[in-house]
This record gives sequence, structure tokens and C-alpha cells, in this order.
Amino acid sequence: MPRVTPALLLILSLIISCTPKYIIDHSKPVKPVNLPIDNAAHYTSQTEWWYYTGHLNADDGAEYGFEVTFFKRLTSEDRIPGCLIKIPGHWIKEVGMLGHFAVTDLEQKKFQAAEIHNLGKRWKADPDRYHVYINGWSVESKDGSHLLKASMCKYSVDLKLTPTKPAALNGPNGILGKGASANYYYSYTNMKVEGTIKANGRIKSVTGKAWMDHEFGPMGLLNSQIGWDWFSIQMDNNTELMLYMIKNNQSVVAQSGGTYVYADGRTRWLKLADINIVATDTWTSPKTKAIYPAGWVIFIKPFNLRLNVKPIMAEQELTLKPVTYWEGAVNAAGAAGGKPVSGKGYVELVGYDKKSSFDSFNK
Repeated sequence: MPRVTPALLLILSLIISCTPKYIIDHSKPVKPVNLPIDNAAHYTSQTEWWYYTGHLNADDGAEYGFEVTFFKRLTSEDRIPGCLIKIPGHWIKEVGMLGHFAVTDLEQKKFQAAEIHNLGKRWKADPDRYHVYINGWSVESKDGSHLLKASMCKYSVDLKLTPTKPAALNGPNGILGKGASANYYYSYTNMKVEGTIKANGRIKSVTGKAWMDHEFGPMGLLNSQIGWDWFSIQMDNNTELMLYMIKNNQSVVAQSGGTYVYADGRTRWLKLADINIVATDTWTSPKTKAIYPAGWVIFIKPFNLRLNVKPIMAEQELTLKPVTYWEGAVNAAGAAGGKPVSGKGYVELVGYDKKSSFDSFNK
């Protein structure tokens, strides 16, 4: 038998220590979404995010929009950027976490955003129950509600969000083909909100309505796919609409689509052929010079639904990591089946700042 020398032990220990703990599953999902357990973190999914947006009414009459997002990335197949040699990402941090928090303050006509990460900070993404935490920002499930906390200079939220409808599964069984892969994707499209916001030193009681997206999987866009437009609209007839348009050099790819949620919680999947979206205005960012659409007419053919959607404020751009994007509160008004309808929502625009987009990563 060969001798076990200290040098051999050292080599073996280095090999073991450099082996990724988590193995990413690139196979196409088969099992349907299983709730509530799938609210928790998944350590076979390369990328995962929990996304909250909503509208708040304060006890003093002020109105706010908010976004709180937690991103998780398994780095075993990534490389450390900016290095001349290829260094595996998991050598530095095997699970990367980011958080984004933004507030649209309608009273002050102000938009503010901040980010947080888990490098050198306390963090958690529990695989057994829904609890995500990064250095004070957190979300967890308790008695059927989601308890959400985030803070930055001048603003913080401490909210209880309770779904009033079952989760809407986007795609068959909550499985949605995107780019080179398929992901799990579901939404709580109508969440009752109560809690507090701290704005400019004042703590205010708030009520409102929120939307939650949870998506997990490989998230593999093709190299030619440079971004997307995403819409979530909550209408006053107790229906909701989610649309996503994946962009391919400014054209929309066939995998795009959406979900319509009826008042009773039933859903209908929308194909690209069911949807027509026309931009009606643009806004140029003074920070990045990116040109974003800033108004839309949306027509959903199966429901004879026509909406004019406009940002509450033009300046709702987040110049954060990993990419710059526009995510903002919007108003909607129009008609459904010949009857007037109005609503509020959020729109996300990714890929418009060419200096900081997924397209730039592919070059």
C-alpha cells in the first residue's frame, strides 16, 4: 500500500475543500410546484429570487411604492470577474446573496434605492422553511403571512403581507420555459398589507396591497437574449395580470407570455399571440443615459382588456448590482369587456443600460 504522507494529505484536503458543496441541477423540471414548502430556498437551483412590490397608504394620507427583493446564486459554475486566471466563484463564496430595497415616495416626489450583500455579513436562506435573512433585511412565513423587513437611509419597512388568493402558477404546474432552460415560477398576486414605514424620521402605520414573485432554476438566457420587460397589474375588479416580454435585440421572443388571474383565483396562461404591447413614451436617465419606455398601451385579446399604463414617477431607476434596471410603480386605466377598469402595479425594465446589462456579460 502507498504511504500516506503529509504532502498527500494536504493535496487531498485541498481537493476536498475546493469541491463545491452544492450541485446545480440543469435538468428540465418535472414535479409541480409544491406549496408552502417551495417558498423556502432551493440548493439545487443556480439562481433564485423572492420579489415583493406593492403600494402603501399611510395614516397621514401619504402614499408609497416599495420593492424588496432577495437574490440567491450558487457560484460553483461561476468565475471570479476581473481575474486573469479562471478562479471558481465558490472558492470565495459558495452562496452569493443580494438584496434590493427601493421606495417611491409620492409625497416627496422622491425615489431611493439601496442594496445589501452577504459577503462578511450574517445571512440565511433556509431550505426547510421560508426564512431569508441578510444582515437585518428579512422575510419569513408565519401563520400564513409573510413578515418583511428592510431598511436604508431615511426609509424602512416592517410589513405583514397576507395572500388573499392561492398562488398563481405561471406555466404548466408552475414550470416556465425561458431561454435555454426552464424554471419554477409562481406569484402571490394579491396580498393584503399592514405594518409600518419609517420615512424621513417618522414612523407611520400603513395598509395596502402587494405582489410576490418567486422564481428558481438555472435562469439560463440565451446569449442573444439581452433583457426583459415585466408587468404586474392589480385591477379594481379584483383581477390581476402578469406579463413578461423577453427581448432579443429589441424584438420579443416567442417564449414570452403571461398569466391572467380571475377574481376567484383561477388562472389562464397567456401566449404571446394573446398580448399586444405598444410603448407610448420614453424617458432618458440622467445617470446612465439609458432610454426606457415610459408608458404603454396593453391589449389582452381573450378578455378584450385594454389598459393605458403610466409610471407614477419617471425617475425609478436602480443603478445597483448585478445590472442596472428600471423598476417602478405605475397606474393603469382602461376597459375590460367594455366595462371601465383601473389599477396599480409595477413594471421592471432590464437590458436598457448597455453598459450594465446581461448583454454586457456575454461579450
